Amino acid sequence: MSNKTVVTYTLSRCVKCLKCIKACPSSALSMENNRIHVDKNRCLNCGHCISACHSKGLLAQGSTLDDIASYDYTVCMIPSALISDCGSITEAQELFYAIKMLGFDEVVDITDIEGQVMKEGQLLAEAGSKSQIASFCPVINLLIEKNYPMLLDHILPLKYPSEIAAAQIRKRTEGKGRVGIFNCCECEAKLALAKYPYGNNQYETDHALAIVDIFPKIKQNMHTGTVPVSFCREGLQSINPAVMMQKEDYLIADGFDKVQSILDMEEFGLLDSFRLLTLFPCFNGCIGGHLLWGNSYLNRNNIHALTNENAKNSSSVPFESMYSSELGRPADDKRSFHEKMSFFSQVNEKLDDLPGYDCSACGMQTCRIMAEEIVKGNKTLNDCRILTALKERKNERE
Repeated sequence: MSNKTVVTYTLSRCVKCLKCIKACPSSALSMENNRIHVDKNRCLNCGHCISACHSKGLLAQGSTLDDIASYDYTVCMIPSALISDCGSITEAQELFYAIKMLGFDEVVDITDIEGQVMKEGQLLAEAGSKSQIASFCPVINLLIEKNYPMLLDHILPLKYPSEIAAAQIRKRTEGKGRVGIFNCCECEAKLALAKYPYGNNQYETDHALAIVDIFPKIKQNMHTGTVPVSFCREGLQSINPAVMMQKEDYLIADGFDKVQSILDMEEFGLLDSFRLLTLFPCFNGCIGGHLLWGNSYLNRNNIHALTNENAKNSSSVPFESMYSSELGRPADDKRSFHEKMSFFSQVNEKLDDLPGYDCSACGMQTCRIMAEEIVKGNKTLNDCRILTALKERKNERE
């Protein structure tokens, strides 16, 4: 699994409060020379740092609508998370028209793909001999890769729905010249699932658009026309933990802290009685994405109104088009087991020399991260402000 951080730092807006460093669940942020640095090898693209920064010193921006001009034919994919904001079919029809008027040749929903992926995941879990983890969120998959590598082979090997949909669109639009496929993204993590703007050339989707960035223009176009639409109920359910199908051996959880505690238990085999773990890092699932507008507690109740008539079935994409050989593959790490244990031992030795306050005064989130940087040769004990202050006080007394 490749990782490109979508978090960018805006020096002029930063007030050096260190709230972002404290908020990061993967210790990916540090401050050096009065600048915030994002470690792409640690970053999960979860958006916690952006939410914690009230001065907008950290941002996550996708492609822009100007990129439409680069193509002969453009298609915009609308995910269930955005559709769920609509309280009626009429409102959804107006939303699709408003987005089409941004300059797209075609606007399509991917609820049928999302519904099929959810069903396929359940079938795989029923047929498996161990508990499976279904998360079509890059945050969860990266979290497992970095912190819970023993669970990598528990991840269901299915592609992200946006990628399955983009591949189908690519086949359908052959002969239309240069086709550009855009995806409206409800969270920072999904901005990384496209070729642009972050250079992930392995993806079928060309451009990732942050919904919050294009919202003002969408709002201007609302109530000016409609596009006929119908949605798949299972697709809308697949991103909403409050309405997903419940079974005794299914565990559905939302919220980052809860997900981490579940992974902690799963790593030690304490949840083996569950066949399927469906995990969402955002509260209320994908409808709680940071790049959306609206009230996710209200949005989760819109499914019936959107599918009470003319609802469509899940798609029937062949399994080989849904299967992924990338998920469950660990990041490249050429260190031997002996080298990893040696590094771990050296970090613990340096950690004993540090005060253990986790104050972030050095610019690192915790003393353990500081100890790792010291072992790597990037820092020294003199960079710890607490130790430096204690030495200065001792010298003054002497």
